[in-house]
Amino acid sequence: MRREFAPTARRSGERVAPYRNLTMRTLLPLVFAPLLACRTEAREQPARKVASAAVATVAASAARAPEVKLARASARQPVAWDEEVAAYDQNIAGARDRANRQQSSFLAADAVANLFLSRARLTGDYADYQHAEAWLEKSFAADPTGKFGPFMTRASLNYTLHRLDRVDADFVHAQLGHHDNVAVSGFRRFEANLALQRGDYDDVEPRLHESIDLHPSISNLASLAYYLVGTGRYDEADATYQKAIERYHGTAREPLAWLHLQLGLADLGRGRYDEALAHYRDAERELSGYWLVEEHIAEILTLTGRTDEAMAMYLDIIERTGNPEFMDAVAGILVDAGKPQEARAYIDRASERFAQLTAMYPEAAYGHALEHYLEFGEDPAYTVKLAERNHALRPNTDAKVLLAQAYLKAGRVDEAARTIAAGLATPWSTADLHVTAAEIYRRQGKTRAAAAADVKARAINPRVE
Repeated sequence: MRREFAPTARRSGERVAPYRNLTMRTLLPLVFAPLLACRTEAREQPARKVASAAVATVAASAARAPEVKLARASARQPVAWDEEVAAYDQNIAGARDRANRQQSSFLAADAVANLFLSRARLTGDYADYQHAEAWLEKSFAADPTGKFGPFMTRASLNYTLHRLDRVDADFVHAQLGHHDNVAVSGFRRFEANLALQRGDYDDVEPRLHESIDLHPSISNLASLAYYLVGTGRYDEADATYQKAIERYHGTAREPLAWLHLQLGLADLGRGRYDEALAHYRDAERELSGYWLVEEHIAEILTLTGRTDEAMAMYLDIIERTGNPEFMDAVAGILVDAGKPQEARAYIDRASERFAQLTAMYPEAAYGHALEHYLEFGEDPAYTVKLAERNHALRPNTDAKVLLAQAYLKAGRVDEAARTIAAGLATPWSTADLHVTAAEIYRRQGKTRAAAAADVKARAINPRVE
């Protein structure tokens, strides 16, 4: 929780929720949408035959990833996270063996890459992305002419890692030839997600509806639901997420856990802690032991004053994942408990780990590291540099909010005001956006504007003070 922008006012032992991009912990929900589609969407039917069948195969290759099959007696039985990871490991081993035997087949290597991308959804481990990249290189190497290869898979990987400047050429190449409705639906969804990240909001909803009209899937329904949450249409969003849940019939549990998690995040952003926790418990029932679900449960425990329970969960998650964001969460609890020296140890550990992740995949790490430095950083100029790089990559409203906060932390109030004004001019509307605007207006001495922004923030989340 960034205390400068999320004051920790107490109400019956509760803490005010952090008004940040609540979903950034796992890159972004929409960041993962292309990967979610790889297992659940376009593999349902092959692309139509065209004059160059190879072109159509290449374009759809990202959607042909093998699905992980979990052996169990009933689809309603609980599944453990480590069981699902083990299933991926088994499938990866088999796919790797096939690819090594068929080195002239780019599709065989692409299948391994897709499995590593899907595994990354479960683990959050950047090493899985490194493995995926290595197998994509092998896949493209199978055709020295450069005409054929898994262009859509590479576009999805670069999108996931926030390397949006590398996406367009591959996406154009992936669309060459003729494609069935399933493939075209996936293209329209990908366009919508790109538009959202780039702040081109007018293009988002029309593209998503085109995608759904062509072929409804959990990916395009979830993307639409996320957009509806961000634009304040909560009932529509809830119904759309439920449609996505009802539509899913795969064996892997992570997609269902992820959808329930998104429902919880939507409630968290509105200060509805009990409802958010109920959705997180639903996610936990789908996939027990999933660290991503557990850390959100720990966040609710923190916000409702059950910090001892939250601390125990966070420490266990840190031990399993080494994720610096949870080191920050522990540091926040310790700071609030009046233990700054103990907090400092976790802040320093988080800083070191963020530096490592930023060196590995800088574009993907910018947003995550930025949250850390906004809360605990001691060099405002460095925080601004991160925020500007993050915004340059994906200039959406959430990135504008973070950039405005960084400018404000550095005392650059006029630049903060211009940045937040650009965010307010979009259809995106979150409590975080309006809380940040209110703080900027107060720094400018615009008390009436600040009060109006506070009202807008409380209309979204009544816990704002």
